Amino acid sequence: MSDIETAKTTEQMGLDEQDLRRLLNMSECAMFVAKPGSQIELMYANERFYSLMQCTREEFSEIYHGSVMEMILPEDRQKIRNLIARQTAVGGKIQLEHRARRKDGAVIWVSVSAHPADMKGQRVYFASCLDITQSRRNLLEAYEAKRDAELISNSIPGGVIKLRMTDFKLLYANDGFYRLAGYSKEEYQINFGDYCDRVLYPADAEMVKRQVKASVENRGLVGFEYRIISKTGDVCWSYVNGCRIDDDNGEPVYLCIIMDITKRKQLEKQFEEVAERSDIIAKFMRETTWTYDIATRVLSRGGNLDETYSNESILEGQFNESQLGEFLHPDDVERFRQALKRREEELGGHRGVYRMKDNHGEYRHMEVASVSVGDGVSDKPVKVYGITRVLDNALADSAEAEIAAASNNTKLSTKLMRIAKSSQAKFEDTLTGMIPYAKFLDKAREMLAERTDDKRYALMCADIDEFRKFSHHYGFSISNEILLKFSKVLQKFVERGGLCARVDGDYFVAIFPYQDHKTLLKKLSRMMHYQDEITNGENQIGFDTTNGLYLVEPTDNELGDMLEKADLARRSIKGIKGNHYAIYTDDLQQERFREERIIQEILDAMEKQTVEICYLPRIQGDKENVVGCTAVARIQMQDGQYLETDGILHYIERGGRLDKFSYFLLNQVCCSFGARKAKGLKTVPLAIQMTASQLSARNALSMIENIVEVQNKMDPSDLIIEVHERYFADMTSALQVALEQLCKRGYQIVISRFASHHTALHSLRTIPVKGIKFHAECFMGGKNGEREKTILKNIVIMAKELGMTVYCGGIHTKLQEEYAREIGCDMLEGEIFYGAMRNNVFEKCFLQ
Repeated sequence: MSDIETAKTTEQMGLDEQDLRRLLNMSECAMFVAKPGSQIELMYANERFYSLMQCTREEFSEIYHGSVMEMILPEDRQKIRNLIARQTAVGGKIQLEHRARRKDGAVIWVSVSAHPADMKGQRVYFASCLDITQSRRNLLEAYEAKRDAELISNSIPGGVIKLRMTDFKLLYANDGFYRLAGYSKEEYQINFGDYCDRVLYPADAEMVKRQVKASVENRGLVGFEYRIISKTGDVCWSYVNGCRIDDDNGEPVYLCIIMDITKRKQLEKQFEEVAERSDIIAKFMRETTWTYDIATRVLSRGGNLDETYSNESILEGQFNESQLGEFLHPDDVERFRQALKRREEELGGHRGVYRMKDNHGEYRHMEVASVSVGDGVSDKPVKVYGITRVLDNALADSAEAEIAAASNNTKLSTKLMRIAKSSQAKFEDTLTGMIPYAKFLDKAREMLAERTDDKRYALMCADIDEFRKFSHHYGFSISNEILLKFSKVLQKFVERGGLCARVDGDYFVAIFPYQDHKTLLKKLSRMMHYQDEITNGENQIGFDTTNGLYLVEPTDNELGDMLEKADLARRSIKGIKGNHYAIYTDDLQQERFREERIIQEILDAMEKQTVEICYLPRIQGDKENVVGCTAVARIQMQDGQYLETDGILHYIERGGRLDKFSYFLLNQVCCSFGARKAKGLKTVPLAIQMTASQLSARNALSMIENIVEVQNKMDPSDLIIEVHERYFADMTSALQVALEQLCKRGYQIVISRFASHHTALHSLRTIPVKGIKFHAECFMGGKNGEREKTILKNIVIMAKELGMTVYCGGIHTKLQEEYAREIGCDMLEGEIFYGAMRNNVFEKCFLQ
């Protein structure tokens, strides 16, 4: 607008120069008019301009010589002149920001906006200016804050991101974020853009989305672990933690910190593997690992807890003196307490064997090893680390030896061939007059090699039952006489076209031809009758034999294998009373293998102490009056079925591998009952079944006394030993002596299954047994029921006149119970009253 136009406008508005000045002085910003030039001479300025510089019009002229350039700091003047020149050359408005010094010396920032114009024929600048010192200071602080934030975020050992959760877009990310995946910022943006979900481990993608969705919906914090795939293809672990800071549009934005936890995860995995490995090995080794905090008296346990008195891994106050007796045998409490006290008072280790309760409430020998450790500051212990191991059965070594011996004997052909090479086998048997064993093998091979299709042969292996008993109790003269008699039986049996020889001891082999199966059976029957004839005469010593036969097949060539099969047939019936024979079949071999497997499982259960011991309550009168119990062993077999005491006794009688089982059972039950007695708690007489072979052993009495009286401090009268009637019917001097000694010591001997198959009445004359025990399954009933009842009633009357107690077991029905009570039985037991129960249940129900 020209001066003339301005004047006209001013006139039209009715404004004079004074009014215009008043208007300019009312403006909020500083205004001035200046002449162009190197000093930019000030022509006019309003009051706000002088107020900006904190001086009057006169002071400005005096201090700054009326020049705008003079108020600019000297170091900025040349830069400002250059900017004015460049902007003037381009034309248009001039924009400047510069520092100016006030009258008081303070430096301020000034923003100037100027327009060049012509006024009254000369070139001038119309300008306005503002004090921008505070905004500049705020901007500088913001820049510094941003720079500090960048430094801090890049110094954090991890990623710092600002993330829009709707699409996982990065609004900001520090350098550490990109380093987590092994990329530079440029590489990451080229490959994945600004999105952080592109490097997620595929298996974790859904989990991350669920976590994020839940946090957004709940407007809560974010915090979880996840995996990413690094630039090198490795899987790395990260942990993200963030809070919500929504943007101006309300979009969910989170500020997050991400930490690399790969090494921690690797260590955790190693620790987990170590803990898992330790736990598995501890369970396999049947060990319980534990840590005892002395200050808090808290016991932390791991490993094999299934066989311990408690399945809980954390126990408080367990080692308090008042609680030690709850799981330790009374005789071991003080010894354990002293050992624990030493570990609490001084650094060091200790190892000892103690009797502790297992999960069934039975006391078992366990080895405890413990080490006390300090905190590294003082010499006082703070924790005790320990391990408790279930000791293998003390009979395990002998059982292993028996297993090894049995394994060696299993391949009998090897043993027989080895005997054949010995010098003894090359000479005639002077006792029996039989041909040498080596010669027998040679001739047998010739016979089999020359056999025709219509010629049939059978091989037989035979031995005398319990032959060592005769040598031990009657002397060698009697045993030799028995060998001679049996050799005559065999020689007569194979006299036509056959051979026989004594291999070793009481073991004989024979080979003979036969016409057909029917004639073979008749021949064997005649052999059994002939043996009975020569042994059952007056002043003769009877003996039984076990005979196994193998019928030679046309395809058989190896004599050793044939003898092995004949011996397998012999072993399959070993232990059955009387003269018996068995002929080999494939089914027989499978059955024998099954029997050996069962025996091995029983031995394993003894070694690992997994035999479950239960107690069958015994009542007198009413059901509530429990006056005793019978120990019942139960073993879970591999097929899941349970084998109980009666079945185990069957396998004990078949051979010597399980002779120690009853002593194992006796030791277990006496340990529990002895502990109750030592505590002064209620006990009842305990019954256990034993066989003749176990009681006839040379050290049987000393073993029983050691277990019952020495180790467990029980009275002999507390133990009832049940012996099957058939052993009394076929009494040996060794068994008789053992029973008499046990009775003298005060042990109660009871004849079990009395009047079942054999009669033991004659034994009652000499052996002071304490009672007899019927079995309910032997009550016949039927048409002869009354006759049987009369006999049994009178047996009971006789027994009671002799001061015996009459028991009856195996009662399963009401009819059996009525029968037992009617014939006068004193004490009863059976499932109709109570089933067999574990020790802890039996104690809780009947011994409280």
